[in-house]
Parts: sequence; structure tokens; C-alpha cells
Amino acid sequence: MNHDHARMPPGIPYIVANEFAERFCYYGLNAILSVYMVNVLRFGEAQATTWQSLFKSGAYFFPLLGAIVSDVLLGKYRTILLFSLSYVGGCALLALGSTSPATLAAGLFFIALGTGGIKPCVSTNLGDQFTRANAHLIERAFSWFYLSINAGSLISIAACPWLLREHGPRLAFGLPGAMMSLAVLVFWLGRKRFAVLPPAGKPWLRELFCADGLKLIGRLLLIYLFIAFFWSLWEQSNGQTWTLQAQSDLMDKHLGFGLQILPAQIQIANALFILLLVPLFSYGVYPLWARFAAVTPLRKIGAGMFVTASSFVLVAWIENRIQHGQVVSVWWQILAYAILTASEVLVSITALEFSYKQAPLKIKSFIMALFLLSQSLGNLFTGLVNDAMVRPLAVHDIRVGAQTWVALAEISPFTLGQKLDFAGDTGIRVQTGNGAARPLAGTYLIAEIDAAQQRLRVVDAIHRQDLMSQGAYRASAKVSTYALVGPAYFLFFAGVMAVGALLFIVVAMFYRERVYVREAAG
Repeated sequence: MNHDHARMPPGIPYIVANEFAERFCYYGLNAILSVYMVNVLRFGEAQATTWQSLFKSGAYFFPLLGAIVSDVLLGKYRTILLFSLSYVGGCALLALGSTSPATLAAGLFFIALGTGGIKPCVSTNLGDQFTRANAHLIERAFSWFYLSINAGSLISIAACPWLLREHGPRLAFGLPGAMMSLAVLVFWLGRKRFAVLPPAGKPWLRELFCADGLKLIGRLLLIYLFIAFFWSLWEQSNGQTWTLQAQSDLMDKHLGFGLQILPAQIQIANALFILLLVPLFSYGVYPLWARFAAVTPLRKIGAGMFVTASSFVLVAWIENRIQHGQVVSVWWQILAYAILTASEVLVSITALEFSYKQAPLKIKSFIMALFLLSQSLGNLFTGLVNDAMVRPLAVHDIRVGAQTWVALAEISPFTLGQKLDFAGDTGIRVQTGNGAARPLAGTYLIAEIDAAQQRLRVVDAIHRQDLMSQGAYRASAKVSTYALVGPAYFLFFAGVMAVGALLFIVVAMFYRERVYVREAAG
């Protein structure tokens, strides 16, 4: 296929459009997942964060499988189509059976397999459209690619929370599934415009396991280990702990001018800030930076890590106000999104382009999969922290009535605003706002500590209203709290990121870069 090397390759618009629709699907599902598990399935907040983190960890682990299938067996084009079938099937399962935790888990598995399988192939397929003659356009194409991700996420994050509230999970999960089907169609329509490289087969293994290949992998894995901590923090703004924080009525979600935003819709800020900050950094920050020092990919990444930590310090301050019953404007969390998005431009976009250029031609998909593995590890770290911080409690009794009190042997370690989780068959039912009753399950807050009677009064975590309850407590139920209380949770992750950034500076000083792109069209 002959291309005009002075122009963008003809397959790029199809790849960008495919990515827009696929990311609409992924981010739409992801935006409402924690809210759905907490508010509908009555998961505890830590459990919901763990489930969603494991789902995203799988979504960024399966690129290893997709890369192997692509580079050894099928090539990128056919691999994308194959794994897209799993993706579409998982979406259908989620839309039709999401009210069951078991069906939800199965649907999330197939979605993770599908999105993970295609992930390393889509970005490297974009890079494969270029030769050395038009390699100067790669950065612009990757910027379009990244902008399409955020445009798709912006629209879906606005739509899916509203659909969940107004029309329920079937439509809220169904629309993203329809968009994924559209993504497959668009990719198929562009099949004759792509530069399609054949799978490497056994040469892939030889190049991967040769001395130079192993050295490259070792160097990159060290870099990716630090980037994993960035992803651990960033992903929590993506439908997880930041969204759960925003559910509290103490976060005033009025934007002004009569506009009010839903908790899960605040994530829109990330996509909007990407659209603003990508050109600002490309044409303003980086040229200004270059006047004083060389602007290298590793320096960008190191700076971004410190910026990431600062965003979590701000979110910790927000959490401290909420825990102590003080109202805080949503604009403070939007400011945290602005800071975190700046770090995303510095770390994520840079690392994506850096990974492609550092990889020899025959193992580019595998190297991109290793980069995505850093995101898997980051999510896994978040899930492990949320699972490990849960502390079981030995509850003597739950006293019901117009208020609900939890009796314990020792209440001195507890503080107002601390979270308690209830799971299993507690034997207690609480009255909902519409007069119905449901089992006592999920996350609640400590509103009062009665030292004289060694008991804690719990209230609704979102509205902080008293729980009107009835029934008799069953000792087989599971009651727990969290070791990282309130702002301490976010400060923990900020500290991890800051320490990681300091160590990264040392590692980056010894890294030597190389660049690989295709020599000519083929």
C-alpha cells in the first residue's frame, strides 16, 4: 500500500473512531460500577472498590494474552476482532443480568478479557501505520488517539449515571454495549485502509528472549513499576473512591447557574481538562520548560508523579471536612481533577508514546502489554489495600428502633464519621425513603459515640439520616470497619506516590533511551 508520506495515513481515522466508541463503552460501564454496587447491590465501599479494582486489574492484565496472540498467531487486525466478541458478549451479560453479583462478576470477566485482549493491538496498530518518512506525525496521531479516548469517556460519563438513576441498570449498561458493537463495525469498515503487518511467529520469540530483548524488558519493567503507583492513584478518580466521596450530601454538587451534577458525572472533569491541557502542555508548558532544561520523557513522568501526589492531598482535605460534618463545594474536587489531569498528561501520554518508541518492531505489542501491566498492578495494589484495611468487629448487639445503635466491647478507637460495613444476614431491616424496608447491608457512618453504654449510633452514609430499623441481630453477620479512617486513606496513597517519585528520579538518571519505527511502507 503506497501512502503519501507527507500526510496522515488513511487508516488513522478508523482507528481513532473505533477507539472513541470502545472507550465510550468502557468508561460508561466503569463510571457507574461502584455507585451501582454500593447503592443497588449494597456492597460495602471497600468491597466495591476491591471488586472494581480487580476488574480493572484484569482489563490491564489480559493485554499480555492479546499481545501474544497478535504477535505470534493472528496479527493485530484479527486479534482485535476476536477479542471484541468477548467484549460484546460481556456487555450483553452485564446489561441483562447485572442484578445478580455472580452474573455481574461473569460479565465483568468477559469485558476485562475483551478490552484487555484488544488494548495492546489498537495502540500499536496505530503506530504501525507510520514509516520513518512520516514518523514526525506519530506524536500528533497519538494525541488524536488520546483525545478520542477522552471525548468518548466524556459523553459516556455524562450519560450513563443519568441513565442508571432514571432508567435502571439495563439501559445504563446496555448503551455502552451498543457502542462497543459500533466500535467493531467501524474497525471492520477500515480493514482495506490499514497497513497490516503479519504476525512475527517464532522470530517474535527469538527477538523477545535474545540478550538485547531481555535487557530492554528489564529496564522497562523497572520504569513500569513506578508508573504502577501512578495508576493506583489515578484509577481511584475513575469511578471509584473519588466518586464514592462525592456521593455524600455534604459535598455541594451545585455548579452555579442552576446546574447540579451527579456524583459519577464529576469524572467528566478529567476528559474536559484533557482537552484543555494536552494543547496547553504541547504548545505552552513544554516549550517554556525547554528554555531552562531539556524536556525528556522520563523527566515528564517524574514531575507528573509529584503532581499526582498533590491531588490526593487535596482530596484528603475534602474527606476531612466531610468526615467532620462540614459542607464542601464540588469545585474543590474539580480542582483535584485538574491537578490529577495535569499529572496524566505528564505521565500517561508520555509513557504511552515512550513505550511504543522504545520497543523493537516485532515485539511492540508485547511491550505495550507490559506498559498496560503497570496499570493492572496499580489497580491490584488498590484492591489489596482496600481488602487489607478491613477490620472485623465483634458486635454484641444491634439495638433497633427510631435510631440504630451498635454495641461493642470497646469503642475508644472509633471516631465520628468513621465507616462501618454490614454484610451477611444481620437479621435487621431498615426503612428506606419510600417507606419500604431492606436488609441492613453496606456502608454506614458513626454519628454518635455513647461511651457510657459502649455503643455507636450509625446513620446513612450519603444523607447522614438516622436509620429506622427493626428485627433482631444475628451473630453470624459480618460487621467491620476500616483501618485507614477518613483522610488517612488518601494521605496513605499520596505518601506512597511521593516516595515512589523520589526513587524514580534515581532510576531515570541511569536509563538510556532508543527509538524504533518502521523504515518504509510495506
